[in-house]
Amino acid sequence: MSQQISFDWAIAPETPETFLSEYFEKKPMLIKRGHPGYFADLLSYAEIDRVVSTMGLSHPEINVTKADGNITPADFAYETGQIDPVRVNQLFADGATVILSGLHERLPQLARYCRALEAALSARVQTNIYMTPPGKQGFNPHYDSHDVLVLQIAGSKEWRIYGTPVELPLNDQRFERGMDVGEEIDRFVLEPGDTLYVPRGVAHDAVATDETSLHITTGLMFRTWADMLAEAVIAKAHREPEMRRALPPGFANQGADLDAHQATFDHLMKLLSDAPVGKLLGGFREDFLVGRVPRVEGQMAQIAALDGLSLDSRVGTRPHLVYALDINGEEEQVRLSCQGADIVMPDFAASAIEFCLTTPEFRLGDMGGDLDDAGKLVLAKRLIREGLMQAL
Repeated sequence: MSQQISFDWAIAPETPETFLSEYFEKKPMLIKRGHPGYFADLLSYAEIDRVVSTMGLSHPEINVTKADGNITPADFAYETGQIDPVRVNQLFADGATVILSGLHERLPQLARYCRALEAALSARVQTNIYMTPPGKQGFNPHYDSHDVLVLQIAGSKEWRIYGTPVELPLNDQRFERGMDVGEEIDRFVLEPGDTLYVPRGVAHDAVATDETSLHITTGLMFRTWADMLAEAVIAKAHREPEMRRALPPGFANQGADLDAHQATFDHLMKLLSDAPVGKLLGGFREDFLVGRVPRVEGQMAQIAALDGLSLDSRVGTRPHLVYALDINGEEEQVRLSCQGADIVMPDFAASAIEFCLTTPEFRLGDMGGDLDDAGKLVLAKRLIREGLMQAL
């Protein structure tokens, strides 16, 4: 299953190219599959029952809400924050929606799904699971400050799409109660196996039909050009004393001419015109790689089996890796950054490393690159120990 899950799979039969050119940050995308079991391996009611009833989770890992009610954590959690599973299930039976946040940190199949989207989109990804009783609604019309990809697991929900109160809102431009969401512009039912993409800022709500609904809302947290500009200002200010000067003394006093400094500001803005975009993006890439901690199912067994590895062993990369490979010719080293770790090896292994990290399955003795047989074994064992490859 881990090899099957991908961003392409989540939005099929649409292609990533169509998604990016026609829908991304522009308008909702609805995919009707007529395939109720399409997402069956990701989640089920039975698994939600086990998580809620036996895993000892706390608020806000689990939340309970009603669009027309006033449920507080005190209604379903102890003072310690740990939830009372009996009360959660009672509230659900009485018409409340149960929300499970960050379940991808606990369920391997959801973790694999999030890793696949991270690798495709270079964005931090999280899941919120919504279980809504028949005919009920968890939230009134609202927009999110991040893009969402919704996977309908079981049951069905009627979705309604409204206007865009704030186009592509930043994180601090959250929806506030009472905001005008505009007129309804679309309405449809999301059924098991269907996918829905909603850009941030597009107002929406959803009501379960005559059956209990279970869906995954995937939050896509993209970095923005505003983040890049802010980083560019800080980087430039470290080199330009003019940008570090104090604001005009007395600017806060009544009667101060606040517009008198426009020329100074315009001059400082021009200093940003030669900002090194590649270097700045490299910094964001580094942050992304460092924050992407390992997800290495079966790693104990992988390490235990290293002594039995041979040139005839079938091996391959772990799925959905995101990495940077930088060669330092002067020091004759290659630096591999992946899953929060930096690994330094001789530069003559660079092509073999890249082959190993991009090939899902191969016979170890057929490893690409310029290593001899002994070197192939050494490299494969090192990458398996680091959680980047696996024996199959």
